[in-house]
Amino acid sequence: MKPIEYNITPARGQALLNFQGRRLPQKITLFETNLIEEVRPSKNGQQTMKIDETELNENFTNQLIHGDVLSTCAYLKDKDIKVDLVYIDPPFASGANYAKKIYLRNGNKTEFENSNVIGEEVMYSDIWQKEDYLNWLYERLLAIKEVMSETASIYVHLDYHIGHYAKILMDEIFGEENFVNEIVWHYTGNSIPTKSFQKKHDVLFMYAKDTEFILNLDDVLLPYSEGTLKRYNHTDENGQKFKISSLIPGSKEKVYAKEGKIPDSVWEIPLVRQVSEKVNYATQKPEKLLERIIKASSNKGMIVADFFGGSGVTAKVANDLGRKFITGDIGVNAIQTIRDRLTKSKADFDILKVQDGVRLFRNPAQTQAKIFSLIDGFVSNTELELNTFWDGGIQSRRGTYVPVKFIGLDKKLTKEQVDFIIQQVISLEDNEQEEIKIDTEEWINKIAACKIIYAYKDIDIDQQYVNKAVKLAKKTSIKVELLSLDDLLEEKADLLLGEDTADISMTKENGKYKIEIKQYFSPYLKTKIDDFNAKRKETSFKNQQKYKPLELSESGLEMLESVQFDTLLKNGIWTSNLNLEDKADVKSKVKGIYILDTDKFKIKIRNIAGDELIIKSDELK
Repeated sequence: MKPIEYNITPARGQALLNFQGRRLPQKITLFETNLIEEVRPSKNGQQTMKIDETELNENFTNQLIHGDVLSTCAYLKDKDIKVDLVYIDPPFASGANYAKKIYLRNGNKTEFENSNVIGEEVMYSDIWQKEDYLNWLYERLLAIKEVMSETASIYVHLDYHIGHYAKILMDEIFGEENFVNEIVWHYTGNSIPTKSFQKKHDVLFMYAKDTEFILNLDDVLLPYSEGTLKRYNHTDENGQKFKISSLIPGSKEKVYAKEGKIPDSVWEIPLVRQVSEKVNYATQKPEKLLERIIKASSNKGMIVADFFGGSGVTAKVANDLGRKFITGDIGVNAIQTIRDRLTKSKADFDILKVQDGVRLFRNPAQTQAKIFSLIDGFVSNTELELNTFWDGGIQSRRGTYVPVKFIGLDKKLTKEQVDFIIQQVISLEDNEQEEIKIDTEEWINKIAACKIIYAYKDIDIDQQYVNKAVKLAKKTSIKVELLSLDDLLEEKADLLLGEDTADISMTKENGKYKIEIKQYFSPYLKTKIDDFNAKRKETSFKNQQKYKPLELSESGLEMLESVQFDTLLKNGIWTSNLNLEDKADVKSKVKGIYILDTDKFKIKIRNIAGDELIIKSDELK
């Protein structure tokens, strides 16, 4: 399907945040979006919550969408779906990478300090140039606004790193008159002595779509303090407590105690501490936080959206509270975490995949790192002493290095970006960067060209357009080359998705089908284990201890986190068979043998790093 573009409504506010490279996007692109799985616990006799006889959106199916915010919003706009509440917890521009530990699922049988951790996986990177982040966030907030209902509100969760800039962007997008609250979420935790006060709060900026919006303050009342309750020292004939108003001298007006007090803008909510709530996601937020937001700013049956789904907390709490949900993420690790969490909470939902041409190795951060490792002759920007705008350089046939700007896997190359990149190219000459140093021994000749690498782009941008833009600038002799990621990697592109293999048998016994995973192997995880053993060997040598390497079993099943089965319905849709779902926690192991009533199935094997191998039953016959 050829992508379709939808116009974005221009920002309406008075505030304007100016910075170099500021972009004002006007369109979002609709890509083909496919239903890849139905998850229906209710079909297995586990009914989801019934709201009431006049349930809102009763024909709406909850959705988990694997894709970027822009393409997700374009899909919702195309389907004319409006959301009633938005909560987003986007990257904070914190300058850090967020990782999760990966555990061998070997029943916790290990000789190494009772730990089965073999390394970490980066879930997402939060390292940005400030200007790139602000452009990125601005475009996504504009897109989200397009799919909000007229009575909707939005909560944007950030912290001190970038929150003050985001507030100005939101004034611009939603209008200063629609600012409702700056909420301070205060939490406690271990404090480490530093040269500043400990940073123990985040901020949430709440804006309404318009002047009329939902706010159910009586649904989020907090208990009164003992001191407050003592002031309500009278009781009427119905047993209700009240006090005499002290605002007017001599007044006999009664003030009745409610069930609790209305929260102010500082929320004291603990971090996630309950084991039952934790899902091994680095930036997970507590359910109590989302419970207050969802109760206050939506009614039962309304649609709650979270476009940075992460740990799945928003969708899970929304479902618990009788709301509908739309959630999603660009990283496959997040999608898997959300899917498992929603399945455990007995939610009915569809899983959709945006076909935007962006092929990811787990998530954008890991994909970008792997891309650069696959590019022949790639050198980082620090080695070339280029500024942080450039990602690095690629060695040319002459032996010189061509500066490279990678647009990113979750971004689209736009005309505004082309103009900004050309300005950066001009600065290479303006700063008289005649040479780029690799080390003290080797130097490179004057820059003659640079490359823009993109995963996907506006449909009217090509090399001819870039050449014309450079010519119109009239300030540089450097050639700007446009290169697609697929063309750059060529046959290496398939390496992004890994080469895991599985030996699976299918036999028929007593009218049923026995599926056995006889052997599984992941080259990526084998490398992880080799690295683990190398570090362990070095430590053992230093401590003069006996070294014994960690070895995989013959079956390799300890590399698996879960095994899931989808069966084929008559309408051609794959639906999850939750009765066969086999998930190993950090102290258990997958079974590896399964009995099915049908030979029309897909087996989905997920390893501990998040890579998924999908095999159809036809391939086993």
